[in-house]
Amino acid sequence: MAAFRKAVRSGGVISARHLPCVALAMLLAAVVPPLAAQNTAMPPCPEFPVPHVGQLQWVAENIRMNGVPMQIKELTTEQTPRQVIAFYKRRWGDSPPYFHEYEVAGMPVIATLRGGCFYTVQVQADGRGAKALLGVTTKPAPGQAKTAGAGFPNMNGSKVLNDIDHFDTGKTGRTILLTNSYSPDANLNFYRRTMADDGWTAVIDRPVEGSKGISHVLVMKRGYHEANLTITPGRAGTNVLATFVDKP
Repeated sequence: MAAFRKAVRSGGVISARHLPCVALAMLLAAVVPPLAAQNTAMPPCPEFPVPHVGQLQWVAENIRMNGVPMQIKELTTEQTPRQVIAFYKRRWGDSPPYFHEYEVAGMPVIATLRGGCFYTVQVQADGRGAKALLGVTTKPAPGQAKTAGAGFPNMNGSKVLNDIDHFDTGKTGRTILLTNSYSPDANLNFYRRTMADDGWTAVIDRPVEGSKGISHVLVMKRGYHEANLTITPGRAGTNVLATFVDKP
């Protein structure tokens, strides 16, 4: 999880390399009901099959997506995206419930439900090979629903796209992604004011030029806690990515 947290905290801007991780989290949020988990650790699931010609590394070993435990690994392989998808079709296509195929942000996705665990593979081209994000989460049991974005200030009408709790040894954090129809400047002024009223002190407050226009980065401290906010122009308003970390 450290790599993912570092990505969302580095200069207050999430790197392009980890954007698919956010897309995968949003994808899983769309198919997994936001039910509260009883434990932060991921319950045991059948082993995630991987092509023998590939390397794996952790992206997120212990997180909760809207209260549901989830793990994400990254697969790097010399196979093409089509070959990776074909591998999972062979592995998951011989018995019910088989698999589902679709696209997210132009990238092919294949998913299945096995042994009470939901597996998702999101693939993109990488040179002559491919990179794939392998996400697994448990099938949630009935329980009390968690409200995404609870306790985080937002402008009226904002929509929380995901709310991720992440856990490292001795540290905890939370990443929230939301969107609204207000301008970036309106969001910036809102968070400057509300965060300051809540005891946060800005240590970085600067604009950042990007492909979608001028974004703004706020890094704030409150005791041993740190908050990183990136406010970015969206298609019809503004996106706000907020990461909170204790003992950064």
